[in-house]
Amino acid sequence: MSDNHPDTSLHEPDQALHVEDLTVAYGSVTALWDIDIDIPPSVMCAIVGPNGSGKSTLLKTALGLVKPVAGHVRFLGRPVRAMRGQIGYVPQRQSVDWDFPITAREVVEMGLYRSLGWLRRPDARARARAMDALAELGMQDYAGRQISQLSGGQQQRVFIARALVQDAPILILDEPMAGVDASTEAIIIALLKRLRDAGRTIIVVHHDLTTVQSYFDWLVMMNVRVIAQGPVREVYTPENLRATYGRQLAMIATPAGDRDG
Repeated sequence: MSDNHPDTSLHEPDQALHVEDLTVAYGSVTALWDIDIDIPPSVMCAIVGPNGSGKSTLLKTALGLVKPVAGHVRFLGRPVRAMRGQIGYVPQRQSVDWDFPITAREVVEMGLYRSLGWLRRPDARARARAMDALAELGMQDYAGRQISQLSGGQQQRVFIARALVQDAPILILDEPMAGVDASTEAIIIALLKRLRDAGRTIIVVHHDLTTVQSYFDWLVMMNVRVIAQGPVREVYTPENLRATYGRQLAMIATPAGDRDG
């Protein structure tokens, strides 16, 4: 059933994310074709594929930001409109207006607006929660800094803190490691793994194939269609890499134990 006419009953409630028969097009260009995905709860999942493979479109469609041609999406068995406040989302950094005059702490406090109400100013408890989230990412000393004055990696940490403070069971991040330095990447991954170990589901569009095996335990490989999905140890294979990226990049990203010589 398409989400154009969704039902309200639970559908695949045992899956953190269930995508069924999803097709998305931009005009005459098909971005996603007949996508079926199941991501169980409490995993750290990477979504990988070449540029233009539909990874970001998948996230935006799942979150209700893009309207599909067909198919439906469920989070913990429910449509996204019934999951407001239960999904934390970190968009691609280049999609954010970093010149907006707001401090790092105020950005994080925006993650609390659903629980506070849009017309209420954050109280001392809300400010403390925002500071705790910033501290989780090593950004407490930058709380009063204008967001435009931060480096790219620091900005990314602030937006992850905004998602973190929502205390949502599902966290979705679109290329959070793109353009950040090694220390920032280590901080982000350590935090995401702690959240996963505490029972949250982490879904990440990821671009660096060399870190997939060490960072993630679940994997979706796609190129407009889904090529493979499942536990990383089963899915991250030379055959699936070739099917997703083509032979040249697959050889670069082949697991070390599977390379000749």
